[in-house]
Amino acid sequence: MCILNENCGVAGAVSFRNENVLLYLYWALVTLNHRGHQSYGILTYSGDFRIFKDLGLIADLDFQKLSFWNEVLPGSLGIAHVRYATSGKFSKVQLLADAQPCIVEDGSFRLALAYNGNIANVLVLRRSLQSRGVNFHGTSDAEVLAHVLMDRVKVEGDFVEGVRSLMKEVDGAYSVVGVTGDGRLFAFRDPYGIRPLTYGFDDKRKLLFIASESVALQVNNIPYERFLKPGELMLINDNDFQCYSINHGDECLCAFEYAYFARPDSILTNNRYVFEVRRELGRRLARKYSEISSRVDVIVPVPQTAVDAAYGFHEEIGKPIEPIIFRHRYVRHRAFIMSVEERAFILSKKYNILLDRVAGKRVALIDDSIVRGDTLKHIVLILKRAGAREVHVFSTFPKIISPCFYGIDMATFHELVGFRRSEEEIARILNADSVNYQAISDFCDAVGHDRLCLACVTGKYPTPYAQALADKARSEALSGCKLSGRIVEMVG
Repeated sequence: MCILNENCGVAGAVSFRNENVLLYLYWALVTLNHRGHQSYGILTYSGDFRIFKDLGLIADLDFQKLSFWNEVLPGSLGIAHVRYATSGKFSKVQLLADAQPCIVEDGSFRLALAYNGNIANVLVLRRSLQSRGVNFHGTSDAEVLAHVLMDRVKVEGDFVEGVRSLMKEVDGAYSVVGVTGDGRLFAFRDPYGIRPLTYGFDDKRKLLFIASESVALQVNNIPYERFLKPGELMLINDNDFQCYSINHGDECLCAFEYAYFARPDSILTNNRYVFEVRRELGRRLARKYSEISSRVDVIVPVPQTAVDAAYGFHEEIGKPIEPIIFRHRYVRHRAFIMSVEERAFILSKKYNILLDRVAGKRVALIDDSIVRGDTLKHIVLILKRAGAREVHVFSTFPKIISPCFYGIDMATFHELVGFRRSEEEIARILNADSVNYQAISDFCDAVGHDRLCLACVTGKYPTPYAQALADKARSEALSGCKLSGRIVEMVG
């Protein structure tokens, strides 16, 4: 599949023993690096904010630098972030300016914030704030969200009521961690819980840790306790720990977390690991399309997130798995800002395929999803040239027909190969012998519930402003108008 970007991964920690939390935050970000490669940041609090931000992967740090950080970033509470840019601009200068956590202040009122998600009505909010004299230093929606929170808390005169007011005003997905200027740690999820946010305590309940995925707790030997509920606020002041049910709708956790973004060893719901769900997705694909799956000779997963599904596919039909596609991990690109020619060149360098293993064989090519189709088209072409008798594509995710406004770079209708095309048409584009999508009902059954955001496959969005954006953009797409760029940053 096309390498998609998501905004982002967050962590927060508070020690009730007044121990430095820097190392806990560091290891959490290393564990969450798959959620953001472009920038990272850590903020701690010890009477004032201490912050460090940089571009690239945090995992490159050595122990000497970590020891230095532990001295210059003291504090018994803090927040941290890894980022992919799904809002704002892309120059190195701007990426660093937009790196999180971000700090905003108005007189003596200060707060720092980091979040995972995307704000659908960001243009409306930014214009409203600018009309009231707010000056923005960056281009991301995180800064907009931070200013909205600061404004709402000041107007309401109470933090809990300020968050309640924010949830009525902000349309989108947001799992937030933050620190107030007087040293309170807070965290909250949007009313639909579109992005994950979990927490737990150490065995003596002297350290509270919050993170996007359970693996960030596990790396710190902190047992996973539960997810924050949709619309829930957690507020920690000294040893006082309070949770508030602020404003919740029907839970709509992003379905793409299961297919692609979350680590396989994370727990998202029902105490099931993600890899278990992915294996079941593979089994269900093999059963649903048994007429085709029973005839294939070999199962080939597209790395990395389709490997578990390929194993489930193998368990169902008994045919061998051949992991013949290897991705060069250091060849990365931002496909959404590349030309067709640039994208094709990068794809030609991105994968190494063991071509001598497919000659004369019918191949089941397993992928986690089909978004633009560029990568699959490239792989199918190579397999056919290597002598594959047939190549049948199986997608663990249902057909994507609509863009995402909640933090995944599926920006416009026209870039989606599934928009207004049948499976037969998509197969012709990919040069595949067939294209076989997961049924929505089977996907939900594999997850164990249907409390999911599936807007990208149904066109039905959980939040009203995102729905209005999609309806307007779809109308323009059907009339032949092609938007270039992110709809949320173009249509307001």
